[in-house]
Amino acid sequence: MSAETKKDVTYLYRAGEKLKLFLPCARQKFFPKRNLFAGPFAGEFGFELMQWQGFVRARRRHYKEVHVLTYPGRDYLYDGCRVHHHDIDLKTAGYWYGRFGSEDLRRMADAKAAEIGLKDYDVFNPSLLCTRYHKALFWKQEFRLMEEPPLSGKPYDALFHFRSVQKEGHYHEKNFPSEMADELVQRCLDQGLSVACYGHPSYSYCPRGCADLRNADLRQSVAAISSARLAVGEASGGMHLANACGKPTIIWAKGQEHVDFALRWNPFRVPIYVMAIETWRPAPEDICQYLKKSLEDLRTRTQNFTTPCYTLPSRPIGNV
Repeated sequence: MSAETKKDVTYLYRAGEKLKLFLPCARQKFFPKRNLFAGPFAGEFGFELMQWQGFVRARRRHYKEVHVLTYPGRDYLYDGCRVHHHDIDLKTAGYWYGRFGSEDLRRMADAKAAEIGLKDYDVFNPSLLCTRYHKALFWKQEFRLMEEPPLSGKPYDALFHFRSVQKEGHYHEKNFPSEMADELVQRCLDQGLSVACYGHPSYSYCPRGCADLRNADLRQSVAAISSARLAVGEASGGMHLANACGKPTIIWAKGQEHVDFALRWNPFRVPIYVMAIETWRPAPEDICQYLKKSLEDLRTRTQNFTTPCYTLPSRPIGNV
């Protein structure tokens, strides 16, 4: 992605802006006000899940009330907080932490705080995480293992996430073609594997013959993940979510940098099987065969799926 393209879809902080943001970081860190307004978050789901919300969770204990402004359906990430929703369209919001700079984020936060009558508050938004130095000097992360009662008595062998969203900017090629997803699911069924799909129904695809566990509410997506032995899909937010639930994943990507994100953003150190690093669209036959081998490996690791794959406590991943 060129610098010009990146600027169109992601807000890039200039050196002077980064320096100016050290002061509000220090003030919030050492002299917190009574309440906290966290947000708005209007970027990629993976960055909210594996970066921002972990920092917000760690800040909760320093305030009487914490209000969060994010996308609808994300309340599950912010237990102990009062969650509000914005109407920013995910398809135009941009990548990483989004396309809004610190001044825009502050204006939106103050407007919402005035609407709900919040007084004496700090504003914590993604601009305060603009470099790894801001993260390391001022903030900590907390993660909780996300688990819900399974949706079925017998676990699915595999849970697929097929990204299907047309966002402004790059990475449209990350979407797995529907015809290839259909073929993959049919091959798995022919091999006797039980399969289902998860994800947001507006941003992911469910092939014919596959149990449809997609849901706009994050809690229900966690329940779907809790209903399977492992999750399978392109390196994206859907796979990060499975790892945050302590579930192993099979991923593929075009480029080592995407795989590196997945390997580093793994707070519970679950197994991540890298099926391909040279394409976003590996052959369905190859995925099916790799899935069968990975299940056998997991069976050995977990004593026939009777022991968990995750490690507690979580490790901080904010600076990796």
